Amino acid sequence: MDFFKKLVMVLIGLFINSLLLAQTNSAINQTELPLQFNTGNPAPYGLPSTFITIGNKTIPILVDTGATKAEVTLSSYALGNLRVEFTGKQNCFLSYDGNHCQQEFILPEVKIGTFVLHNVKGTLMTQLWGGRDKNFLTTEASKNGVIGLGLLSKFNFLLDYPHAKLILLQPGNKPSNYPIQNWIVIPFQKNLTTKLKIDNNLLVLSWDTGAVPSIIKRMVAANFHQVMCPAKTSYGDINCRRINTTVFSTTTNQELPNTWFMLADIPAAAPFDGLIGSNFFRNNAVYFDFGEDEIYVKPLGN
Repeated sequence: MDFFKKLVMVLIGLFINSLLLAQTNSAINQTELPLQFNTGNPAPYGLPSTFITIGNKTIPILVDTGATKAEVTLSSYALGNLRVEFTGKQNCFLSYDGNHCQQEFILPEVKIGTFVLHNVKGTLMTQLWGGRDKNFLTTEASKNGVIGLGLLSKFNFLLDYPHAKLILLQPGNKPSNYPIQNWIVIPFQKNLTTKLKIDNNLLVLSWDTGAVPSIIKRMVAANFHQVMCPAKTSYGDINCRRINTTVFSTTTNQELPNTWFMLADIPAAAPFDGLIGSNFFRNNAVYFDFGEDEIYVKPLGN
C-alpha cells in the first residue's frame, strides 16, 4: 500500500512539474504588451500605441502594421539624448503624399515587453504622425514615432483590441490561452495583403492597424451599395460614405464577421483595394503567423 501511495505522489509531482515547465516556456516564448487607443481620435477609437524601452528610456509609441518599410521610426523629440549610430544611408519610399526619404540609424538595444533586441534598424521621422490632419489628437506616442511591420514581423503576434493587448511570440510558437486551431484561417502575401470576398466580389485587402477606420477605394466601392456614415462619428466628415458587408468571406467561402469600410481617396496605383482597420480589430482577435504566412481570426464581440 505504501508503494502505491508513493507512486501516486511521484506521478502527481511529475504532472505539477510539467505544468510549471509549460508555463515557464510560455513566459519565455511570448510577451504581452498593453495597448492604448487615444491617438488621433478619442479613446477607444484611436490608433493603437504601446511602450518600448530604448537603452534605459521607456517611451509610448504607435503600433502600425501599415508602416511596412519600418522597424522603428522615431522623431528627434524621441531620440533626445539617446545613443544611436547614424549609418549615412537613407530609407526612401512612396507615400500617399509623395516621396519621402528618412535618415537611417541603429539602436543598440530595444526592449519590447520582456524581449530584448539588439542593433535594431531605425529611421528618423521627418514629421509627426498625423501631422497633416488638423483634427488629429496628438499624444506622446505620436510625437515619439512608430513600431512598424519590419519589427513586428520578426515575431508572430496577436492583436486583442477588446482586451487592449498585443502579444508577441518567438517564431514557431503559438499563443497560449487562444485556441487558434478553431479560428478562421486566411493566407497572406507581402505586407499582409489578402484576397477576400465582399458580397462575392474578390478584392485585395491589406491588414493595417494604422487605418482608422477600414477604408476602400471609391472606384471599387462603386460596385456596392453605399450609405452615409452615422452622424457624430469620430471619422470622416458630413460627406462620409461607407459600405456594409452582407457576406464577408475567404476565397474558400469561410465566412468572416461582417464589417464596414469607409470610402477613401486611395491612389489607383496602390496595390490593394482597401485596408482592414480599427473597426474590424475592435471586435475580433487577430493572430499573424509569419512562419506559415497565415492570419487567424476569432470574433470576440463588442
